[in-house]
Amino acid sequence: VASTTPALAAPAPTSAPVAPHTARGDNDHVLYWNTVVLDIFRQHGGTPGPLTRGAAMMDLAIYDAVNSIGDIGEPYLVKRDYAQGVTGALNTAIDYAAYTTLRSAFPDYPRADLDAKLQTALSMPDVGTANERTIGRLLGTTTARTMISHRTGDGSTNTTPYVPTVAPGHWRPAPGAGAGAPNWGGVKPFALKSGSQFRPGPPGGFATAEEMLASPEYAAQVNEIKEIGGKHSTVRTAEQTEIAHYWANDLDGTYKPVGQQFDHTIEIYRQHRPNGDSFDSARLFALTSATLADAAIAIWDSKYATDWDLWRPAHAITLADQAPNPWIVADPTWEPLSKNHAGVSFSPSFPAYVSGHSGVVAAWAGAMENFFGRDDLAFSGGTDDPYAKGVTRSFPSFSAAAQEKADSRKYLGVHFEWDNSAGLALGSRVADEVYASILN
Repeated sequence: VASTTPALAAPAPTSAPVAPHTARGDNDHVLYWNTVVLDIFRQHGGTPGPLTRGAAMMDLAIYDAVNSIGDIGEPYLVKRDYAQGVTGALNTAIDYAAYTTLRSAFPDYPRADLDAKLQTALSMPDVGTANERTIGRLLGTTTARTMISHRTGDGSTNTTPYVPTVAPGHWRPAPGAGAGAPNWGGVKPFALKSGSQFRPGPPGGFATAEEMLASPEYAAQVNEIKEIGGKHSTVRTAEQTEIAHYWANDLDGTYKPVGQQFDHTIEIYRQHRPNGDSFDSARLFALTSATLADAAIAIWDSKYATDWDLWRPAHAITLADQAPNPWIVADPTWEPLSKNHAGVSFSPSFPAYVSGHSGVVAAWAGAMENFFGRDDLAFSGGTDDPYAKGVTRSFPSFSAAAQEKADSRKYLGVHFEWDNSAGLALGSRVADEVYASILN
């Protein structure tokens, strides 16, 4: 693994009583770096997998660094005994753990900007002595390097081309568009045994695509989206349209769907743990990031590594004549509400089953409930979507937010109900497995 900072020798920890660290509230460096991640997501774009992998690498490296200073659980990869109790090293350790992992995970992100973000963090008020901050730099850097080495060769660079099945019911890329991260389901998870560990059954439980396409159950799925998810729907309410855009964040330049979960986590933590410190927030974000990363892997396994690469509603409706079903009337002009910056309708460039938004938000809701010990924690949050600028929505619980995000994909016209329900179930199972498997 290439070095990202000059080599450092381990200094002797100070024997004087340690001063209380000041990493609380707006000065919490864990929150700071998870806000930085949102900027990186906006610049990087693309599918959830690489975004969540990079964030999980960062947050788990931060966790191991923080856990080396004060016990907050089992180490994820490593615990450095020389830093035990040196709380004056805390902020600097977080800074270098984050900076070093982000440089590795997102090598295309402008180096000058990341350097500037590091300097901003290092300039925040800190009680650490020069010696303690040197310990922090060593701790953060070496912990990050351990994480980088651990993730090298994890399958994230697999570029095997996707070969679509050109037949009714099977998803195929739009002309000129590629398949989004077709190999991500094979990436090594952070806590799961494999991406297929909780793989759901086929859509509707049908044994073959032919059986599914001829069924009344399939017709009900298609006709629901045809009615409520179309660009010119007359039954979708104004609030449902707002919900559709609020949760979308599909366009590059936004912080993406997973970024919204990070953003909401930051806001929830600030609201409900106003006096929380970096020992507390490091555990929250390590659990959340690892859960989201493994959820992305599991979701993409279902999308691509199976025989049910289900097509999107747009194809199911416009190409319905290719798979005659007495309960479906084809509409070659139908378009989803989902649209790009130019207002042109589109569907995400990967199979429909299971829904990525639904799986990700269920995993997030599960992680949050597991951390806070309750689901009914009310919160409000915003969005990055250009068609919902300034919109803030409020929720009585994590699960209520998850259900609304799943429903939003139907209002947007890009998912069927069984994509969403299977995604919600998958994400919840991932969350519980991650919580039971690591950092306890």
